[in-house]
Amino acid sequence: MKITASKLFLAFAVLVLSGCLPNNSSISPQAAISQSEKYYQEGIAGYKKLIAEGKDTDNLYFKLGQVYFGHGEFDKAIEQFKKSNNPEARKYLGIAYFNRGNFVDALDTFAKVVSPDDQANYYHGLTAEKLNLFDQATSFYQKIKAGRFLLEARLRISEIEKQGRGLKISQISPEIAKLIQRHPALENYPEAGTLVLLCDERVRITKENTEISQMHYLIQVLNQRGKEDCAETGIEYDSTFEKVELEYARTIKPDGTVVDVGSRHIRDVSKYMNFPLYSNARVYIISFPEIAENAVIEYKYKITRNKLVNDKDFVTAYPLKGKDPILKARFELVVPKDRQLRFKIINEQFNDSKAKLEPQVSQDNDDKIYSWDFKDIPQIVPEPDMPDAVKINPTIMISSFSGWDSIYKWWQGLSADKIKPDKDISEKTLQLVKGKKTAREKAAAIYEFCSRKIRYVAVEYGQAGYQPHQAADIFSNKYGDCKDKAILLVTMLRLADLQAYPVLIPTEELYDLDKEFPSMIFNHAIAAVMLGKEMIFMDPTCEACSFADLPSADQGRNVLVFTPSEYTIVNTPLSEPQHNYLQQKLSIKINPDETITAKRTVVSSGVYAQAQRYWLWYTSPELIAQTLRGKIQGISIGAQLIDYKFQNLEDLSLPARLEYDFRGSEYLTLAGDMRILPQFASVDVSIVAQEKRMFDIQIGFLSQEDVELEVDIPKGFVVKYMPDCIKKESPWFDLDVQYKIQSNRIYFKQSSIVKQRKISQGQYGQFKKFIQDLAQAIKQRIVLEKAR
Repeated sequence: MKITASKLFLAFAVLVLSGCLPNNSSISPQAAISQSEKYYQEGIAGYKKLIAEGKDTDNLYFKLGQVYFGHGEFDKAIEQFKKSNNPEARKYLGIAYFNRGNFVDALDTFAKVVSPDDQANYYHGLTAEKLNLFDQATSFYQKIKAGRFLLEARLRISEIEKQGRGLKISQISPEIAKLIQRHPALENYPEAGTLVLLCDERVRITKENTEISQMHYLIQVLNQRGKEDCAETGIEYDSTFEKVELEYARTIKPDGTVVDVGSRHIRDVSKYMNFPLYSNARVYIISFPEIAENAVIEYKYKITRNKLVNDKDFVTAYPLKGKDPILKARFELVVPKDRQLRFKIINEQFNDSKAKLEPQVSQDNDDKIYSWDFKDIPQIVPEPDMPDAVKINPTIMISSFSGWDSIYKWWQGLSADKIKPDKDISEKTLQLVKGKKTAREKAAAIYEFCSRKIRYVAVEYGQAGYQPHQAADIFSNKYGDCKDKAILLVTMLRLADLQAYPVLIPTEELYDLDKEFPSMIFNHAIAAVMLGKEMIFMDPTCEACSFADLPSADQGRNVLVFTPSEYTIVNTPLSEPQHNYLQQKLSIKINPDETITAKRTVVSSGVYAQAQRYWLWYTSPELIAQTLRGKIQGISIGAQLIDYKFQNLEDLSLPARLEYDFRGSEYLTLAGDMRILPQFASVDVSIVAQEKRMFDIQIGFLSQEDVELEVDIPKGFVVKYMPDCIKKESPWFDLDVQYKIQSNRIYFKQSSIVKQRKISQGQYGQFKKFIQDLAQAIKQRIVLEKAR
């Protein structure tokens, strides 16, 4: 008897899809699975044989696709459905695309389904939702009138719209309504954009070493700035180990009416969409509807982390203040009662609300509970040139790490096997060091390759996990985050027989490493190489940094160095002022008709060269020219740029150099027979514009700037007045201003040196007087007079 396609499918469906097997009560589960797989493969082989015969192939491709589909092999199902002209095949093709996460092709496929049934409309709606096409999704769900998909469609519409029933917050949550009503007069907060009515954060560490964080926020919008701040909030998480669950989110209008956040207002997206290596770093974005002044947003969510940092330890930093005032806050940490914790309070001198930063401790069965309650916490009011928040915000630091050795062993275990070259890395390293005579030359060549040729993905350390990728993958992809670039650099340096190590660093905007407080608070990774007895630090994410130079945020920081056998904690070097050097030289010739021709040369090194190179590398020639045209207007109104050129942009070992020539129709200020030149000397008095300060002045880096001018006096003029030379020194800043005239040419030089990165709040009065006195002293101009 010949087996038909319909009989084959029916037999296979009975045996496999329904799970029925020959009646044998003693068969083991594993044997049953094996027999099921056997029938599955026989069914596929049977369909392929029938297809090979070439009869009724449209139906056979469809049936074979259904078999794959039912077994969860969607890629194979798609391949078969695409070959079939069966009317049902297109619908199942769309569903298979949806199940594979290919929503673009699914949407296109569903749009081509002729006479879609309820199932097609339902999956068409789901697909549109995935692509944030919520109005379209609703329209597809509304086409479903009966059957098993109707209830699901109604639930999806409700979730999208979340229109509610016009309820007041007092009906939904009387407690929240009271919190909103109790807020003090809003005029008490002139600097604030929002007012945090409630900040309730609870973290639980389980005995299974998982972490459950529950967050509840209630925030009132005060003004336009607050509207901008509250319109969206993003919850960042690592999808490898973390899951975000939103309990609810809503806008409470000024009249108390509640507007719920529906799925149309929520996006869960990759933070680094163009870089698949970091696709686990995601952002759960909530967009709040109907934001207006005096409205309140409320949201509550939970993040479950199924794995702690090293499987058993955690670190928490709880900053007391925010950029807006906080009326009520609670922080609770629950841990197994036998878990040992370390506590550290930093920046306590800024605890102006006198909040109690020590926890209340209680016990509940097998758990120990640490809790803090705060009220009326003032905001951090920003000041110009203020320190980073980590230096001024009272913060409770908590760590369960027993010592730095446990951190070393953990991260060494994550990274050591990633420092492994493949053939391509080996060949490239040999190419880079060929002809290099010294270890320093070899190290510099490898560093410059990793910094310049491996694209940097600006993923803060820990955001996409703590484990680096394999050096071979980084080299092949030609991109990496900080830890990946550091791993590749170390791999290539070791291939060149150099001692090199990965380094974890908290940069300037993070809490500094404390030798007495072991914790995993790092936001960056760099590398170190030993040249003789000197440890040289390199940041391969800074492509404009020369070898042995560092960005200012990496300087003067305690770092953790991972050698193959042990860790060491050292401090990165802080560049001397002369290293960060900027020289601006301007030569001006005043023509007989008092027009000018001029040349300016800018030479930079250190941090200045880093900025100069970035600008010249990544700015189009026309935009560079436009910027230079703008600068020369301050020298001569209507000045015209003639040409510009730059040197040493690619050779990072040399200072960057920019030259440009221009001409101008005027330079001198007329005063009868006299001519007044612009003021040459200058000092920035904006830094002391405030009467008094709440915080220190933070200066990014130590530096030296030299400004030199040469002005050729036109014939028929003599110098009537020449300002005095000035030399002033202080603990923070030195200024040396020199004038002289020789052979009808005026020479001017100003040298300024920044000697400290910080002017303390207590020293501000003295610093202010020094700068203001200096500005008055240099406020002089050269005066020319026509010769008689």
